[in-house]
Amino acid sequence: MIYRCLPERVSRIWGSLPPEREGGEPTGEIWWFSSETVLVADNGVSSKAKEFFPGNSVPIVVKTLHAARNLSVQVHPGCDGTEPVKDESWVVLGGSGKILHGIADGTTPEQFRSAVRDGSVETILQVIQSEPGLVVHLPAGTVHALGAGLTVLEVQLNCAVTYRLWDYARTDIKGNLRELHVEKGLKAVNWKNMGRAYVVAGDYLDAGTYFLRKAEPGSVQLRPLELVYIPGENRCLFADGEGGTVSITHNSWVLGMTDE
Repeated sequence: MIYRCLPERVSRIWGSLPPEREGGEPTGEIWWFSSETVLVADNGVSSKAKEFFPGNSVPIVVKTLHAARNLSVQVHPGCDGTEPVKDESWVVLGGSGKILHGIADGTTPEQFRSAVRDGSVETILQVIQSEPGLVVHLPAGTVHALGAGLTVLEVQLNCAVTYRLWDYARTDIKGNLRELHVEKGLKAVNWKNMGRAYVVAGDYLDAGTYFLRKAEPGSVQLRPLELVYIPGENRCLFADGEGGTVSITHNSWVLGMTDE
């Protein structure tokens, strides 16, 4: 059976979409699939996404990010394989901007720490010029930041831990500086490759624990527990343990979980 995923809007200081309530922060994320996502079938039957997975644990989270301002420079834990582990991937859906990632060769942790203190951290990061259709994989330990003006589809392992290294000294809606996690973040960086992401060649990504593949318009067969996000229709569909077929009229992205 095929289910429609009911999206959840999330406020973010850097968001480009209108706030959910007057005076609130803009919407920066739309969560399409997570443990608590409500799924609705054509017959009106609804379920929580977690009900389809052992232990009520959904392995991945699927979002779209809508950035009017630069996101913070951050890093996720787990590059050494110890829990928690957070890999993620971006598909650029629209807009024009840059993705920052990785640290310049020869930079030491102390030099990176100093760059955070004096606000020059962007000058020692690599730049990926983005365009719609670009796929970037950011394994645990990658130093990264999404640039203003971009809309991306994000697929990540279901882990809530993010270490914010630099946030442009900006304040939230209440005037408070957002918390940084510099020391924890420096320890989480994959210094073996200087915290770099990589651009995926082609329209398929195998991230080990999940995959993404581009789907052309037409009839798309979803295997059990696969999803398809359809940008042109701004919707996400999920197949239960029996799988199913969906008809799409726009280029889309199929997402699925793989065995480690």
